[in-house]
Amino acid sequence: MTLATTTRLPALDTLSDAQLRGAACVWCGGLLLTAAAVDLGARPDPAWPGARWYPRACPGCAEAGT
Repeated sequence: MTLATTTRLPALDTLSDAQLRGAACVWCGGLLLTAAAVDLGARPDPAWPGARWYPRACPGCAEAGT
């Protein structure tokens, strides 16, 4: 499942390494299983022009849009 790239996300500098890698939910920080993770779409990385990051969320947070 992929959500629109207009979904507002936390600031990159507030996220853990696991959240930046897509191994943990960008909102609650819970570890993600590949089968249950919700892809939030590729996003530009403001610190690295031309680079992208691929945030993911747990189903509960993605549904709530927190």
